[in-house]
Amino acid sequence: MEKRVKIPGIDRNNFEEVNSIILGNDNFLLITHDFPDGDCLGSQVALYELLVLLGKNVSMLCSSDIPYQYKFLPHADKIKKDIDSAILFCRDKNCICFCLDSADEGRFNADIVMLKEIAGTIINIDHHPGNTCYGNINLIDSKKSATAEIIYELVELFYKDYLNYNIAIGIYTGILTDTGKFQYENTTNNVHRIVSHLLEFDLNPPVVFSYIYENEPFARFKLVELVLKRIKLVKSKKLVYSYVLQKDFEKLKLPFSANDGIIELLRSASEANIAALFKQVSPGKFKVSLRSSESACSVEEIAARLGGGGHKLAAAYTSRGSLKKIIVSLVRAIN
Repeated sequence: MEKRVKIPGIDRNNFEEVNSIILGNDNFLLITHDFPDGDCLGSQVALYELLVLLGKNVSMLCSSDIPYQYKFLPHADKIKKDIDSAILFCRDKNCICFCLDSADEGRFNADIVMLKEIAGTIINIDHHPGNTCYGNINLIDSKKSATAEIIYELVELFYKDYLNYNIAIGIYTGILTDTGKFQYENTTNNVHRIVSHLLEFDLNPPVVFSYIYENEPFARFKLVELVLKRIKLVKSKKLVYSYVLQKDFEKLKLPFSANDGIIELLRSASEANIAALFKQVSPGKFKVSLRSSESACSVEEIAARLGGGGHKLAAAYTSRGSLKKIIVSLVRAIN
């Protein structure tokens, strides 16, 4: 008899149901959130590789441009931005839709209602505590360091013989980035066990690290300079913050993803427990990233009050209005 693996947070039966769907269907759409990061993209390309190896017909969708930091990932060039083509694929192929690393339907910038109407099944795989469980099947475990860790569990349970370099590097990238280079408190012993296994597939950690964290165009340093010039400290709230405007990206000819990692500089301020970076995505619209340097100070709770979500030490939300108004709203939301 097969030895059953106990997976905290997700019932084994849920994994078995997903496995049955994979084996019993031929067409799959893999969709992830806008402004993608290493976890959602790593999970997406890893699952894509697995399904292709299984002989499936697969399409990937992300409504935002792929950040230059992650274009090294296998199959990244196959990720489509055109939502209409993905909807058409789903309609024509009667596909199963995997939604990856997205706590709610609003993160896709796509018509999830239509997807639900035309897809046979929505499978929601995520590790955010505030996930709304919008799928027909929900593989949610907030104890996991990354969505990629859940993808690893799926592979380990049913597809060990298919684990290869392409799957491994996708999963590794997701875990590396969502653990803050293995520095956050979600870096568990299980994370190191998984990474140890992944390294058996000829991954080169220094090369991956270089692609993600040491691959910056010179103009990005000018962006950092602007952010540091604008930095403010609100001592009463132990908050440090700064901002970057749409015109900054345009003037420096940088993609929006060039802001990735800058908030970590703010997070290192010893006088603050909370760091915030306000990033303008369009006139009157800002994406706000939050970080906490104290485990007792949950930015997830703050983000939730403002319509967003995330994790205790890393969260985000989107807000509309003037920059001044949005900053004031955040300050007021901090107890």
